[in-house]
Amino acid sequence: MAIQVFVFLLVSFLLLTLALLWRLCWLHLQPSHSQEERRRTPLHRLLKPRPPLDCPICRLCSSDVRPASAPVCPWCEVKSRRGAPKRVNTECFACPNQQCPYSGITDAHIHALVGDGKHGHAERIQTFRCQACHTTFTARRHTPLYRLKTPSHHIALVLSALAEGLDASAAEQVFGYRQATITLWLSRAGEHAQSLHERCFRNLQIPHLQLDELRTRLRSATQVLWLAIDPLTKILPVLQLGPRTQNMAHLLIHSLRQILAPGCLPLFTSDGLNLYFYALTAHFGQWLVLGRRGRNVRRWQVEAGLIYGQVKKSYRRRKLVRVSQVMRLGTEAALKVVLQGLGLSGRLNTAFIERVNLTIRHGIAALARRTWATAQQSSYLLAHLQWWRAYYHFVRPHAALRVALVQPRERGGKLLAQRYRQRTPAMAAG
Repeated sequence: MAIQVFVFLLVSFLLLTLALLWRLCWLHLQPSHSQEERRRTPLHRLLKPRPPLDCPICRLCSSDVRPASAPVCPWCEVKSRRGAPKRVNTECFACPNQQCPYSGITDAHIHALVGDGKHGHAERIQTFRCQACHTTFTARRHTPLYRLKTPSHHIALVLSALAEGLDASAAEQVFGYRQATITLWLSRAGEHAQSLHERCFRNLQIPHLQLDELRTRLRSATQVLWLAIDPLTKILPVLQLGPRTQNMAHLLIHSLRQILAPGCLPLFTSDGLNLYFYALTAHFGQWLVLGRRGRNVRRWQVEAGLIYGQVKKSYRRRKLVRVSQVMRLGTEAALKVVLQGLGLSGRLNTAFIERVNLTIRHGIAALARRTWATAQQSSYLLAHLQWWRAYYHFVRPHAALRVALVQPRERGGKLLAQRYRQRTPAMAAG
């Protein structure tokens, strides 16, 4: 009898425990109205702006202004009038000798360059000579083709395939060149592409920019690709590769600030990374001198017209559950007016930079998902990125930038008339 009572009490206790656990789990799965209201109206933390001293590059930049070099007298006024006239066009070439007074001058009416014959068997390469310092150099000096014996059209074909998503190891099997040779070509093209962007991207007028970062994988570490895009012209004004830190965010915005025209204040949108806010407030503003207690105090003030919005995405169990828009600088009404004035929808979004992330993953084999073509070193990946950026800007037409022709152009044969003129992002930017 005692055993039956004990078993009855034990079973009752277990049933009550299971009922209690079920009720607790049900309450946890079915949140109350107060919890739902809190989730619907999240409270975002207020961020405090930072001065330019927070940027390590701004601290290292010297405020001293270098004196301008003395004007150089044109060589046509210095040299003797005797001799044969110049027959070879030397425009866009400059003397590489740093000690020469005409070093770095590409104007054919000023520098002292003349043609000095040609050399090469597969391709005839022009040679120039500076009459001021008697330095000779080829037309391929300071280019990726310098001292390369492979035909230039073969190198261009290989580099174009690398910019379209082909891996270096696969290019070795397709084109028959060694992978070390292809890597050398790619490194040279990346360095030249970086210098080309530094020369061409100056004093840009960009009304709107979207910022984002792309996670990359190396053999030994994980790096982040920092990007910025102009939704109107589709150009990528800056590109940085490094860790996901505040210093890298400062480096991105600092390099962007250097290429913008004076007085240009774009509208910025990004994801929910707060590092952009600190970098933007540290580079867009001015110092104010205030008098306090008989002394002058400098205070950093952020630009009053700076507009910056974030798109915050909340994930739960690797699934997107909520997307919210947060205005960090400016008002939502001002952002809508500016976006609609540019011909956009007026909604805060990062759609254009997200689409560029997919384009980069398709164009660079090392950034594709689930790939065996992982880059081993960050320097090689950065060179590949710089070359792809130049190919994207100056070679590959963008379908969204085409312009309708007033009069369709006949192409002959059975081909349909051409109705659009294709444009690259560099052509759209002017």
